[in-house]
Amino acid sequence: MLEIAIVGGGLCGLALANSLRAHGLACEVFEARPRLGGRIHSVAARNNGLALDLGAAWFWPRHQPRIVRLLGELGLASFPQHENGTMLALKDAESPPVRIELDDLHGGAYRIEGGTAALIHALAARLPAECLHPEHVLEHLEAASDHVVLRLRHGHEARELRARQVVLALPPRLVEERIGFTPLLNGQLRELLREQPTWMAGQAKAVAAYGRGDGMDAEGLDRAAFWRDEGQSGNAFARYPRAVLAEVHDACDALGSRAALSAFLALEAQARGAFRLGLPLLVGSQLAQLFGARAQEAEIHIQDWADEPWTCARLDLTPTVEHPAYAARALQAPTWGGRLHFGGSETAAQGGGYMEGALEAAGRLCREVLATRASGVGVA
Repeated sequence: MLEIAIVGGGLCGLALANSLRAHGLACEVFEARPRLGGRIHSVAARNNGLALDLGAAWFWPRHQPRIVRLLGELGLASFPQHENGTMLALKDAESPPVRIELDDLHGGAYRIEGGTAALIHALAARLPAECLHPEHVLEHLEAASDHVVLRLRHGHEARELRARQVVLALPPRLVEERIGFTPLLNGQLRELLREQPTWMAGQAKAVAAYGRGDGMDAEGLDRAAFWRDEGQSGNAFARYPRAVLAEVHDACDALGSRAALSAFLALEAQARGAFRLGLPLLVGSQLAQLFGARAQEAEIHIQDWADEPWTCARLDLTPTVEHPAYAARALQAPTWGGRLHFGGSETAAQGGGYMEGALEAAGRLCREVLATRASGVGVA
């Protein structure tokens, strides 16, 4: 029998696993995807090797101490989001963009060297490989007298495991939508799980990488962050019907030698699905509208989070306009006699939806597990 099963191999789950093992507790992590990280997902550009953040990218050191502390513990470097230069605004499809002076658009945001996935890789590297189980989909939980039964699917194989305690380090809406419970969770708790929007789950992100990493292309022409040379920050907005991109930001490395622009798509999920094959062309054309023809000569990566079944619940296909108010107290307490715990960034008392919230939730979960074990729950 497992001591502690953590379902969800994102930042919350991996941080929790590290904390529990630091307290001498055995735990194992089960992740539905073939990769770890959840909404943290970085890929290397083929042309310049830059780590492109297709999910979470920013943190704010001024008011997010947990991630600052963790980066220090892991020896990972960070750098401020590039802001120098003017911002561009595209108000209709026919007119050229206008320049706007705006300081500190990102409120002191920083990015992680090597991409946010460097954080995931560092946390996973501290755990024994045998305790990490990718491609394990949790389908059902059943409460027993002194443990919880987990029914999972691994490819075509059905697996049944038993654990003294289970932590669901998942977006609450996915818990309610995807997992069966015996006995059923009470109606108030199920409704509360449904009410927590998964931050950015219905959004899509595009990242365009430029050059070869040495600032020059095959013809010897400079293809690095050309927008910086023209006095632009890389920040841009499009605010008109049928715009492809809603906002664009500089996504270069710390020195600006490996260049990229990152953008959130303006198209809704249904429209993105209809234009799926042509989306890279549409993204490139919109970037050229904003930054000139050179912006179209890019290696473009698109991540549509609405297509991710382990991120986006059906209710998340209608995205929230503003950041939700999280911190629901009922999700911050264990149930099933202390054997079942709810986690994930959307359960955090602070920083809900952000990487900071994932770490806040992981800290709370660690305290919960330790407290329940001290009371005799989960102890053989």
